[in-house]
Amino acid sequence: MKINFQYELDEFQKKAIEALNANNSVFVTAPTSSGKTLVAEYAIRKALEESKHLYYTAPIKALCNQKFRDFSDQFGKENVGLLTGDHAIRSDSKILVMTTEVLRNMLYSSKGVPEDLYGVVLDEVHFLEDPYRGAVWEEIILTLPKKVLLVALSATVSNADELRDWIHSVRGNIVQISRDTRPVPLKGHFFAAEKSREYQLTRIEILKNGKPNPKGEIFKNFYKGREKRNSKRWATPRRSEIVAELKKLEMLPAIYFIFSRKGCDEARDAMVRYVGSLNNKNEGKKARAYAEEKFELLTVEEKKILGVDSLLEALEKGFASHHAGLLPLFKQTIEELFSLGLLKLVFATETLAVGVNLPAKSVVIEKLTKFNGESHDLLRPSQFTQLTGRAGRRGIDEEGYSIACWSPFVSFNEVVELATSKDFPLISAFTPTYNMLANLLSTRSEKEAAKLLANSFAQFQWVRNTRDINSGLLEEVQLRRNVLQATGLADGWSLTEIGMPLTKIFNESDLLVTRAISDGIFDGQPPEELAALVSCLIFRSRGNETRGRKSVRSENFRNESITELMLLNDEIERTEARFGIQSNSRPDSGFAKVLFDWVSGRTLGEVLTKEFTGGEFVRNVRLSIDLLKQISNLVPPETAKLALQTVELMERGVVSLDAEFESKVL
Repeated sequence: MKINFQYELDEFQKKAIEALNANNSVFVTAPTSSGKTLVAEYAIRKALEESKHLYYTAPIKALCNQKFRDFSDQFGKENVGLLTGDHAIRSDSKILVMTTEVLRNMLYSSKGVPEDLYGVVLDEVHFLEDPYRGAVWEEIILTLPKKVLLVALSATVSNADELRDWIHSVRGNIVQISRDTRPVPLKGHFFAAEKSREYQLTRIEILKNGKPNPKGEIFKNFYKGREKRNSKRWATPRRSEIVAELKKLEMLPAIYFIFSRKGCDEARDAMVRYVGSLNNKNEGKKARAYAEEKFELLTVEEKKILGVDSLLEALEKGFASHHAGLLPLFKQTIEELFSLGLLKLVFATETLAVGVNLPAKSVVIEKLTKFNGESHDLLRPSQFTQLTGRAGRRGIDEEGYSIACWSPFVSFNEVVELATSKDFPLISAFTPTYNMLANLLSTRSEKEAAKLLANSFAQFQWVRNTRDINSGLLEEVQLRRNVLQATGLADGWSLTEIGMPLTKIFNESDLLVTRAISDGIFDGQPPEELAALVSCLIFRSRGNETRGRKSVRSENFRNESITELMLLNDEIERTEARFGIQSNSRPDSGFAKVLFDWVSGRTLGEVLTKEFTGGEFVRNVRLSIDLLKQISNLVPPETAKLALQTVELMERGVVSLDAEFESKVL
């Protein structure tokens, strides 16, 4: 296939194209923004040329939405569709963009994948080390028909050979192509504020001639001798000082990472109040007009509740925040404005580092530690590299800049180690779930299931590193099967009638949902009660950001069905404890009252509390809708009818706007 590319291809891109032309699967590892997507785009062209299907999978919906927009423009809207669990747009298209879980669910369904499926792109395949979702990538690689080509794209990992060998062992021939160098060189800087000099900003390069900068010695926390009592000399620089420095040094546009949604919003608002505009008048006027046109989809009341005036003021001045708590409409508008050069600084959580194509000239990481739910951990080298990978725009910047800020908890030497480390091992996080076990029970013999588990990357790594068989996976499966038997969902190596729905429930609380179906907990519920009940199965309070700001009204909201669900969960937890299985997090009624009121017909202004942003509200409603749709396919007709009626009552206002915006504006 002859294609005229817009620029001279890199060597790794040429090799990947050669491998695809030879009908080989490919595994491509390269730094962020190196051009891995071009390999996927070539595979898409081949699929369209041969009039076959191709599935492009990504780990997060934001990346799916962006790729859907990009591919629709590039290959024609009539050829590209989107499937993300809660959205289905042009689902009969030859090219389908979908979340990884959607493909996994397809592979377990009776329908499976199309006979003419040419290939599957697994973007961000290094996500298989994710402790919560990593198993999905392995399940796909293990269960996808071997005749389907695999295009696996990954950030740089230090054990790429090991992953290639595993894929080869379970799927056959695959060509590994790697690029180790960044397309745009990266220069790392370290910022600190000196207390004794009125918090004046001090800036040094992290490395000099590839080695730790000797000037880093000044950041040791203690003086020597008599002055030891004046121990702390340095402080974390003020955000306004950092922004001023970036502007002065012409290091904008920049992404400023803050690992807190609330922190991102507060930083944006503070910049608007205390820092001058980063846009000139013409840019500001364009940015505001662009956003105002997009936001016409909102009502006057919604604009007021969602703080659109403040958002527009920030966008006009060149500032924005970007995180999962924003309305999808806002996030997409911000991404587009940044790509157009009409935003100069975006305060973002780490989700922006995952795949979404927003290259900047500079990246600031305010803290090199991240809260894990219990304590603050130092970023791993792979995480640091993923964040800084956004710095440096190919074809625009001669070099990109990363800025790390001083902290009393992280030494300069640790910053150096993060910046220079090449140790990015990919470790399997494969753990069987009840849903996975149910699908094994219903589609494979016990011997076939044991073989599939033995072929997992987790088992492969264990054997390679210990030269022994790890019986842990099989033991875990046996223990979970014991739980299914004890709860009446399985009998030996087969599911009971009430256990069959477990094969089609894709939720963290899959076992609880299945038992709730068999116990009739969802039956006979009016829509508002059903919505509140289902919300308990999808909502989880968000760690330290929500501490102390739960309202008593939401936390204490209970009705008879929620109480019944909680008691059933207690029963399941006792059964799991008997067999040594660690239970999932408990159902959480923190969103139940909000959703109860929404389905009852209350307005956004009446239901939205300080506990939830507009984006969080929409996300939790749509997750509830997704689970309700799953349940509607597995319950008696009358309950199914009620479930779908409840979905209709949920899908209004800003909730329906989510789907409307992503399907119409493209």
